[in-house]
Amino acid sequence: MKKLAKTLLTIVVIVVAFIASTAMVFSIRMNSQVKSFDRSGIDISQVSDGVYNGHSETDLVKVEVSVKISDGMLQDIEILRHECGKGHPANKIVKDMLKKNDIEVDAISGATMSSEVIKDAVRNALRAGL
Repeated sequence: MKKLAKTLLTIVVIVVAFIASTAMVFSIRMNSQVKSFDRSGIDISQVSDGVYNGHSETDLVKVEVSVKISDGMLQDIEILRHECGKGHPANKIVKDMLKKNDIEVDAISGATMSSEVIKDAVRNALRAGL
């Protein structure tokens, strides 16, 4: 019986180690992908009036947005698609962007990576109107 218990414990340890290492690899890769985003500033007042679509993605998060600009102001940001794990609270970031009329707002706590992908999608949309 002790041999069976040791074997099961060994299997559990191996499975846990595999899951932990896989999660760490994905986390490192995701951080790298987010750091590679073009964060060059966008002067919203220079974006032509209109509605622009933007897209951004990493291995784990995919976002599509529609951004409406009128009179040099963000009028609306609609998240058309947000594929993520538990990052849906990041959707609230669009309210902050609209309120400040700026893309560069603080990430939503607990959904930092999704927040960064949403901001990148909005930047990409606005570049189409420059």
